[in-house]
Parts: sequence; structure tokens; C-alpha cells
Amino acid sequence: MTETTEIKIRDRAYALWQQNGCAEGHDWDFWLQAEREILGDAATGVPPQAKAARPRVAKPKAAAAEAKPKAAAKPKAPAKP
Repeated sequence: MTETTEIKIRDRAYALWQQNGCAEGHDWDFWLQAEREILGDAATGVPPQAKAARPRVAKPKAAAAEAKPKAAAKPKAPAKP
């Protein structure tokens, strides 16, 4: 394990500890969870967790067209003689 990887794991374990109300006696649990998140679980082949991507939601086109009423057409000017 490289030094930068260990720093990442340490920082993540610290963040997990803070998120759980600075619970005493669970340092090893937080370290292992951080290690799994950063490195993945090599034994099961599970890749490291990536940030959850926000799902793309298609905007309904028909609803957008109905929301804005069309402007009334201007009457044509009478033809000049």
C-alpha cells in the first residue's frame, strides 16, 4: 500500500468516525470500511465505490409545450389596391 493510499484511507476513516458521532471503540471498523471504499474488496472482485451518479431524468416535451400557451396570430393587413 502506498503512502498516498494510506493517507486517503486514514482521511476517509476519520470522516466516517465523525459521521458516526465520534464513536469510541470502532476505529478498526471505520478503517476497514474506508479501506473497502478506497481499494475495493479484492477477494470478491468488488470494485471501489464510485460517487453515485445522479440519474438523468428526461424532461417531458409535451408538458412543456402545454405549459406555455401559444400567442394569438396577428391578423393580416388588408391588401393595398
